[in-house]
Amino acid sequence: MTDLAGRIRQGLHNRANPALAPAMFAYMKGIQPFLGVQTPARREVVRAALKLEPDRAVRFAAALDLWAGEFREERYTALDVLAASRPRPADLPFLEGLLPAADHWDVLDSLSPLLAQAFADAAQRRERVEVWRVSPHLWTRRAAVLAQLKAKTNTDTDLLLDTIRAVQHEREFFIQKAIGWALREYAKTDPAWVRAAVETLGLTGLARREALKHLL
Repeated sequence: MTDLAGRIRQGLHNRANPALAPAMFAYMKGIQPFLGVQTPARREVVRAALKLEPDRAVRFAAALDLWAGEFREERYTALDVLAASRPRPADLPFLEGLLPAADHWDVLDSLSPLLAQAFADAAQRRERVEVWRVSPHLWTRRAAVLAQLKAKTNTDTDLLLDTIRAVQHEREFFIQKAIGWALREYAKTDPAWVRAAVETLGLTGLARREALKHLL
């Protein structure tokens, strides 16, 4: 265990409310035990610990340690540490290495924007998304759909369309939800394109409803 990971773990235990843990555990479908630390308290723990450790290499080592922790809040703090360290292109292999262990939306949806920040350029984004979208791992495919979530005018619309086409046949809720979310977010930039894309793709059900949610 790194010293930084140890300080964060101790902080989590100090701020834990065991009475909250069962409901948190149930909400996340019993994937991993919880300590019972709420988000504001967890972020305070991370901020305090990071003030004492500016070295990025140490931070990333601590994040890897926390990612493998027993409690769900440790995974959350791993992602908090990485976000505070502002991912760079050189960090992409490290971040991609976390994807296979992403096991639900709560961690994947915090990891996805970190991956997006680490792309060196649009060409690298396209190359990685094309790999992710055919992965046998559900959450990696979801990452592919969400890879351009905040790209706004920098969105590669051809890549977005091709990625949705690659997964839209899946009835999996979290894939359909991601398709709708990605399109709904891009609709803030180009609503006409999203309306046309929904029809071009022949989207139905959840994906369609989510995509057009604010355009009806």
